[in-house]
Amino acid sequence: MTNTINRKRTIVITVCIAYLLLTIFYHHIDKYTTGILFIILTLLIPVAFIAIIVYLIKGLFQIYHDRKSLSLNVYLPTLICLVTLAYTILSPYRLDSENLESEIVLRACFEGTQNQATIKFRRNKTFEINWTGAFFADSWYNGTYKQNADTFYLQYTTEKPYRFGDTILNNGQDLITLNKIKIDSSQYFVPFYLGHCKGLN
Repeated sequence: MTNTINRKRTIVITVCIAYLLLTIFYHHIDKYTTGILFIILTLLIPVAFIAIIVYLIKGLFQIYHDRKSLSLNVYLPTLICLVTLAYTILSPYRLDSENLESEIVLRACFEGTQNQATIKFRRNKTFEINWTGAFFADSWYNGTYKQNADTFYLQYTTEKPYRFGDTILNNGQDLITLNKIKIDSSQYFVPFYLGHCKGLN
């Protein structure tokens, strides 16, 4: 019986820690992993969340069943699940691995009908663009930038996005591509409005 309780406690602790690590470091998981690894790590988050709820419900029933002879081993797994869910659902303070990166000095957003993108300029002169779209499209574009007054010159270390260039004007409301050379006649550049995405579409 003791071995069964210890095994359950170990499983619950492992699931909760895995869930917390995956959610805390999701920014870097999204940014640096691709393909099957990204899919697996992303799917593990809802799977672990559901498992925590199941363990919590089973634990509450177990506590009720053994209410006359409760011990730390009996209610500790349930307490761990409860604390994890409380942090996830109720806590206004969230640990986020993005806080490990350089401070954001300027951000902007583009919202299309089937896609959305954000760009962040960081104090250490790096930038990142995250472009998402229909059918789980999710692309990252990174690089460094130089700024001359209201103009940004982007040097990509990845491929360039199709709808955004490398010479960008900040007019106080939007970031506008100044590039004139296009890959083909169907290409057009989109403006990004300054600030967080507003959910306009």
